[in-house]
Amino acid sequence: MVKQSWFSALGLIGLLFLTLNACTKDEAEVVLSEEETLDMATRTLKSQQLIGTSFGIATRGAAEVDGLVSNVPEVRSSCGTITVTPADLKTFPKTVVVDFGTGCTDVDGKNKSGKVTMIVGKIWEPNSLVTLQYENYSEDGVKLDGKFSFSNNSSNTAGIYQIKADKVKITDAKNETWTWSGIHDFKQTQGHASWWNWNDDVYDVTGNIDVLFPNNEVVTWNINSPLLKANNCYWVSKGLGVLKLNGTDIQVDYGDGSCDNNAIVTLNGKTFTVKL
Repeated sequence: MVKQSWFSALGLIGLLFLTLNACTKDEAEVVLSEEETLDMATRTLKSQQLIGTSFGIATRGAAEVDGLVSNVPEVRSSCGTITVTPADLKTFPKTVVVDFGTGCTDVDGKNKSGKVTMIVGKIWEPNSLVTLQYENYSEDGVKLDGKFSFSNNSSNTAGIYQIKADKVKITDAKNETWTWSGIHDFKQTQGHASWWNWNDDVYDVTGNIDVLFPNNEVVTWNINSPLLKANNCYWVSKGLGVLKLNGTDIQVDYGDGSCDNNAIVTLNGKTFTVKL
């Protein structure tokens, strides 16, 4: 009788375990609609674009410091005011603040507000570093909170820069938030010889991004063919990548090299144009 009760108890425990396991499995299997998948893909690609924004702001700050030291001022028209402290020729690192105030339209057509504070080393020298901290910063109504690091890993023959983002938080106009981390390497392919002219620089960009959404879905972005990023264009103009979401591969094509804010996304055999 005791033995029979023991086996009955084991059977009930086993049945309970299988039931709980089935419930957990069902809860884990979230089926996203095509619209939801495309929305998460778009937001991930906009996170990729914000790495480009951070790269541009870092190079702008470095150009201001370089202009102060070499007496060749940065001439590109940009909104916002820049202060460099200390404003001497010898002290490094320097603090560079780009203040967009309550909002202005920058040369890339985006409305920016808030501040970006940078600690800038001698970024034109290998192994130097720039850190970026966003303070109440927003871009076209999308708020960005977090810190980036920008390092010079160049050799005598090639300019190589790396930018890292660690758990950067994004809040969009709908007050929806997501966080992301990533590492991108910018390898200079043109303009290395004219080191004083930032505007003729062209880079091949490689790397990845992991994005965590509020529903605990994770989107992984991997660059398969280097992205083409020229300093005289505010967008990635060429290159291929893949977004991995919930077991689905989403192909991304940035185009033929034309300077525009379009990316072509292929999902379930259908193509969509994403505006960045």
